[in-house]
Amino acid sequence: MGLSNKGTVNRAKKDLAGLAPTAEIQGESVLVTLGDVQCTIRAPLGDSGCTCPAQGMCRHRTAAILWLQGQLAQDGPEAAPPPAVDLSPLLEVPIDKIRRAMGDKAFYALLFRLGRDGLPPVEESSMVQVTLPEATVKLLIPLEHSVCTCRSRDLCRHKAAALLCYQLLKGKHTLEALTAQKEDSAWDQEQVSAAAQATAELAADLLEAGLSRLAPTAPDSASRLASLCHTAGLPRLERGLRILSTLLDRALRRSAAFRTEELLGRLADLYQLACRLSKASSPEQVQELAGTFRDTYLPCPDLTLHLLGERAFHADSGYAGTVYYFWETTQSRWYTYTYARPTIYDNKPRLRYIPAPWGLEGRIGSLYDLSLTLHNGKAAQSRLSSTGEAARGKACRPWEVLPSHLWWEDFAAMFDAVSPYLLEGTETDRLVLLRPAACRPQPFDQTRQLFRLLLLDEEGRCLPLEVTYREEERELIEALEKLVRDLKPNDLPAFLGLLDLTEEGLRVYPVEVYSEWRCCP
Repeated sequence: MGLSNKGTVNRAKKDLAGLAPTAEIQGESVLVTLGDVQCTIRAPLGDSGCTCPAQGMCRHRTAAILWLQGQLAQDGPEAAPPPAVDLSPLLEVPIDKIRRAMGDKAFYALLFRLGRDGLPPVEESSMVQVTLPEATVKLLIPLEHSVCTCRSRDLCRHKAAALLCYQLLKGKHTLEALTAQKEDSAWDQEQVSAAAQATAELAADLLEAGLSRLAPTAPDSASRLASLCHTAGLPRLERGLRILSTLLDRALRRSAAFRTEELLGRLADLYQLACRLSKASSPEQVQELAGTFRDTYLPCPDLTLHLLGERAFHADSGYAGTVYYFWETTQSRWYTYTYARPTIYDNKPRLRYIPAPWGLEGRIGSLYDLSLTLHNGKAAQSRLSSTGEAARGKACRPWEVLPSHLWWEDFAAMFDAVSPYLLEGTETDRLVLLRPAACRPQPFDQTRQLFRLLLLDEEGRCLPLEVTYREEERELIEALEKLVRDLKPNDLPAFLGLLDLTEEGLRVYPVEVYSEWRCCP
């Protein structure tokens, strides 16, 4: 019986041994008398009632149903079999209802697990029993009578997962279609229009006023409007306004890092995006223009990781932290892990102890020159979350880990390989290991506050390594200046860097400098 548990069934059988039940047909139900208790048994069985005060499927109702089943069995083989239970309503439960009951993360995590391990055991009779790793679910008709070992009476995440497995088994959906399916957001059109219109008006007012009449409250106005956009679910507008607030603050402080063309470009982009959002007529258009706050992290297979570099960042959108770059040897690809903190309400830089993720002890910097094995991890494309458990492995050096075909000595060949990703690729697509034939130091550009080192290959092709001075880049620039002073023509370092295509041409930002880089035999 799917409506009851094994203990209740056994108790009901013991009760029946000392009782002489009687039955009376009342329309489409049967009134069963068990001593001083009466049970009304009707279809579906979950709608049956009992005069006892117990809620749910009590031992009396269970005993009455077992007794009726026994009476039917005594009618002999010529008796009409019980009608088959129609389980088709389980296939009609909307997928959106299932996803809401599970939550997005659990929903897509289950899809990944099913794609990797296959469907769990599913038994179909008068009910559907699905044995999940974390619970056993019995799906009944009607659905609200379904039971789960977690004892939830509502549509819990286990029942929702069981429904999804049954619908996949019956071909109602496919894993491919569900994985690619995007969530339909219920947008508040009035709220979206108000936020978009306010953003367009702010951008227009700033463009009309100009820098000479820039109000001291302009950065705060942009920041408050960013909070409004966050509430309206418009992350792209919010990030743009956070950056605008930073640029306006630089303009008022007459910062050397301020660029007029950067501010004008930001205002133009915000105005154009806000106008398009205010004219969007469907949730799909709003979703496309609004962007996403964060990507969903999904389970990934076991990874073998090696920490090869890091870089500090201070985003104009209001966050600061460090990005760590890991090479994964099984898949031969880069992964990143980001430690970030908000700086929206605190502009003072902080030096923080950055712990190692994945349950490892100590600082994350202690993971260099080690092999890590990550179990039960999660990733969004190439970005790792802190979820999972990792174990330290054997010691190894960078040149023993990174394949030699990714050591670029010919800059033309490197450009041919990376150029398709310079404009639309991810950050890890632009990560390269350079082994220059020569390095040519350049004087520090006081006007642009720019450190520059020219890297040359064997053919004399030049690739500039550049770092613009900011407080968070001070230590990096000091280390590079010391490196330049100690350069030896016959013992040049290797550079792990991010390629960037600017109006002035190709350049590289240094992520890590290896003073020693050996060629493995």
